[in-house]
Amino acid sequence: MEVGLVNSEKCRTEKMIEVRFLTVLREIAGERTAVIEKKESISLLIEYLCQRYGEKFRDTVIKGEKGALKEHVKIQLNGEEVNNPDTRIHDGSLVILFVPVAGG
Repeated sequence: MEVGLVNSEKCRTEKMIEVRFLTVLREIAGERTAVIEKKESISLLIEYLCQRYGEKFRDTVIKGEKGALKEHVKIQLNGEEVNNPDTRIHDGSLVILFVPVAGG
């Protein structure tokens, strides 16, 4: 599977992005993929997703009341891991959110 900018015509012509949920976040969100209006930064996207998917989603990705991401939550933006919540998101971007699965 190629990871990169979204190929959807809607995402290219409007200010949209694609968000993919993997592992437990897929179960909580109730969907694998969401095409949504672009948010300016990763932090604003996470804030929006917490509102959209509710308390269980928020409890899984956010620690404390200040809104910092939990260390185990991984975010990729167009195939690159993102650690800075102020990272800008561009039109047509692909954001992948997941919690790594441990075990053997």
